[in-house]
Order: sequence, then structure tokens, then C-alpha cells
Amino acid sequence: MGASGESAPRRRTASDQVQAALLEAAQSVLDREELANVTVRAVAREADVAPMGVYNRFGSKEGLLLALAVRALEDLWNAVAVDPSLDPEVRFRQACVAYRRFALAHPQRYALVFGGGGPVALTGSEASVHGHAAFEVLIELVEGLVGRDSLKRFANSGEAAQLVWTAIHGAVHLELGGIGQVSGPHDSYGQLVDLLIRGLR
Repeated sequence: MGASGESAPRRRTASDQVQAALLEAAQSVLDREELANVTVRAVAREADVAPMGVYNRFGSKEGLLLALAVRALEDLWNAVAVDPSLDPEVRFRQACVAYRRFALAHPQRYALVFGGGGPVALTGSEASVHGHAAFEVLIELVEGLVGRDSLKRFANSGEAAQLVWTAIHGAVHLELGGIGQVSGPHDSYGQLVDLLIRGLR
């Protein structure tokens, strides 16, 4: 109680802190279990709140997954946004390695972002916008590696970046699925990056 005898007002957690806590809980469920198990009830149980608290912040399970996808894309963007002061080839190589490292460290988040019919596929959604921003980083990496003039054999820089993404995503997807045909996926991935660098140049 205060000096006047009145009860001190209860401190409320800021709205953004509540949302962040719920997202943290959702991410814990996602990382520990399969995507199908990320439900409003599971997240509410993880966060020790009533399910309505999740609905109040995200509106629906779809809204929750969209927010999770945005967060995962931001983490991926941060992973591949390598120091621009580095040598372009070193930077390109480190970004490709960081992409694989992120996918292997967070397979469920990777599946959420790039699985068929996921939030990123919804044109105009916040996740789609973040996905495009991450792709712009890849375009910049490709342009830095070979220069725009050297990319004239492609329709545009985006097409060249799409080919790079197709290659590294395909390699990562095969590795995550355990269906690769080589015994050393790490070395194989390094050789793929070498091949991409030579091909682009």
C-alpha cells in the first residue's frame, strides 16, 4: 500500500512484451514438435495463459503462424546479411553457409517458411514481404560477386539469384529429408557453392 493507504497500481506487461512472450512460447512448441502441433491451445499451455490470450493477440492459428513465419524470416535475413565490407566472394560463400546452418539448426522454422502453402505463399502478406526482403539480400550478394554487367546473360539479377536459391534450397531440402546420395553433405554443399561461383562468373 502507498502512504495514503491506497493499493499501489498493478504493473502491466506492455502489449508488445505479451506478444513477444507468446511468440517465444509458439517458437518453443514449433522447435520441439512438428508444425501440425502448433495450435492455439498448445501455445497457450506453453505460455501458461488462457487460449483467449492467444486469440486476442493473433486472431487465429493462421495469424499466429504468420507472425512465427515473419520472425523466422527476420532471423534468416540476419543470418545471410553478411558484413558488406568483406570480399564479395567470401561474403557470398559465408551467406550460403549461413543459409544451410540456419536450416539445419531450425528445421521446423525452415519448414514453416518454405513449406508448400505456408504464410510466405500468401501474396501481399507480411511474411511474403519479409520473404522478398530476404531475397533482395541474395540479389545484392549475386550482384556483388559478379557485377551487374556480367549478369546480362540472365534476364535480370533476380533470375540469377533465383537459380542460386533453387540450388542451395534444393541441397538443404535433400539433407533435411535424409535423402541425399552422398556421405558427406557438408563437403558436397561446399562444392555446390564453388560451382555456383564459377557458373555465375
